[in-house]
Amino acid sequence: MTTPQPGRRRARLASLVLAAALGFTLASAPPSDATSPSPAPATAQPASPASVTLTSADVTTTTLTLAGTVTNASTEPLTDVSVALWRSDALLRSPEAVSAALEAESTPAGTARVASPTNQFVLVGPDDALAPGASRPFSVSGTLAELGLTQTDATWWVGADATGRHGDGRRTALGQARTLATLPEGTVPVARIIEFSAPPRQLKQNLFTDEGLLADITDGRLAELMSVAEGGDSWVVDPSLLLELQDMADGYRVRGTSGSTAGTGAEQASAWLARLDALTANGSRTLFGSPDLDTVSDLGDESLLAAIRSASEDDAADGLDPVTVVTRPDSAALALAGSLGRPVVAVDVPAPHVRIEVDGTRAIVAHSSALPAATSPLLPDTALNRRAARFATARAAGGEVRWVRTPDDIAEASALPHGFRAAGLPEVGAAEPQPWQLPPLSVRTPALDAAHLATVHALRDRMELYGQAAPDAGVGTLVDAQVARAASAWWVGRTDSLDAWLGALSERLDTPGRAIVSLDATQRFTMTGATSEFPVTVTNHLIDPVTIRLEVVSDNPQRIRLVAPDPVTIAPGASSTVLLEAESAGGGVVRASVHAQTVGGHRLTPDREIVVETTNFGTIGWVIVIVSGVVLVATTAHRVRQVRNRRKGEDG
Repeated sequence: MTTPQPGRRRARLASLVLAAALGFTLASAPPSDATSPSPAPATAQPASPASVTLTSADVTTTTLTLAGTVTNASTEPLTDVSVALWRSDALLRSPEAVSAALEAESTPAGTARVASPTNQFVLVGPDDALAPGASRPFSVSGTLAELGLTQTDATWWVGADATGRHGDGRRTALGQARTLATLPEGTVPVARIIEFSAPPRQLKQNLFTDEGLLADITDGRLAELMSVAEGGDSWVVDPSLLLELQDMADGYRVRGTSGSTAGTGAEQASAWLARLDALTANGSRTLFGSPDLDTVSDLGDESLLAAIRSASEDDAADGLDPVTVVTRPDSAALALAGSLGRPVVAVDVPAPHVRIEVDGTRAIVAHSSALPAATSPLLPDTALNRRAARFATARAAGGEVRWVRTPDDIAEASALPHGFRAAGLPEVGAAEPQPWQLPPLSVRTPALDAAHLATVHALRDRMELYGQAAPDAGVGTLVDAQVARAASAWWVGRTDSLDAWLGALSERLDTPGRAIVSLDATQRFTMTGATSEFPVTVTNHLIDPVTIRLEVVSDNPQRIRLVAPDPVTIAPGASSTVLLEAESAGGGVVRASVHAQTVGGHRLTPDREIVVETTNFGTIGWVIVIVSGVVLVATTAHRVRQVRNRRKGEDG
């Protein structure tokens, strides 16, 4: 490949840097449709006459201001309605305390005592009424000192209590709302990491399923992520993506319904790679294919893990330090990640810490969503409460790591409340790892199930054989890469996409109803001399050139020895005649078998049985001539002696 590669100047993942301006105030959010808990001051109760919804909770170093709406949820008018600011001075400081608050069904003891006029808001006067279904806004505020919230670097329960007249006319509690207010000692550090990865599209060298990757790097997801990273954010890259882009950059083709067409994204791929190499922040490389380690752990297939390891050591991401990224893992998957000998980042783990240790495996915790949902009935799932939960959790943990892989993640990370500041991972991840136990995973769709794994094994065997038979086809060099890609986290919940990709791979390797090559030879050969040659025809059924050699075995090599020729290359769809040499050391009949195999020794055809017969007619002929000559000479000499003896007798 001639495209630029990320240089060796990249540092470890621990030096990742985030550039984003974050703030401190919990910004205004739209009201939720969810109804609030009952007006009881400490515990959520069934339906109440009014629904109180908080839309903003602004905290400064001196004041607290809450705003929201009160809606008449009953069938009768509400009168003489006022809203008072409620607070509890019980401190939530540790990550565990904040986590417990997010799941609580009751708050600590608190008060709605009015310490100054701004602590209370008159919503409906004695001579006015709030009709059923009608809503009105309110705003209450107070100084932290008068509210008794003087401790910094802490979180408190705060809220609004609505009281008024309903039904029998007695003044009573109508409804309430609760949220969390946080006052950090300083700003909370946040590191943001950009992930560059994409669903696999490469079928073999220089052949892709479609032009989807071109769209991604031109004006799609990867283009947006690159623009963010160019602002100074830290990043990690999947070597599978780099390998595909490097392959595109030197020219490629795209699979079609009938054949393939030339790809149009070589220049764009080169440009994107150049932008990656020019990033000023430090980067790292993930495991090849971004595997779903939960799936890999569940399957327990050693060959799958070996392929991931092998492909991850490829030089496509040369110069980048390795890191293992695991998303929503269970304890087994996290242990597998730790066993690979790389730093571990656990994404979307429900832990209130920046660093955790689970059964000996240490990991940095990152979140792809900045707004965790509260599960407490006291905290309706509103944007405000998500922000409040996030701020409280990040303050208690000492920071936050954001994981960004989609445009939605970018949008969430760019619209952050006050109180946060950009920081590098060394600062955020400096805390000591905290012991943690991962909860069991809910039922989910794996990236790869047992049936698909069997398909991958069969494809792996075919790719290996195809690659040995056609070494220049660009298939054999990607065997481990394609097996690793089959376990990609990009297939989670996208089984149809996985099926389509595996189907395209299978189709590219297919020789319908036929083997890679076939062999034909005459079943009987006759030798008329000490050496001879006989032809064997080999036909290539692939769309790529194959290189084969013949393997021939004689059952009596002392009598007739058969010698296979050097390997031969056969053009796509063509046949080639290969001559086998035979050497005879005596007459008779010898049986032999011949088959085609790869240069590496993998058999491609079954044995073809042949019979070789040697007559040595030439040698026998010379023997006859010589013997005839000897007989002729002897007979002639004998006749001469007879004639001489007869003449002597006549003379006597």
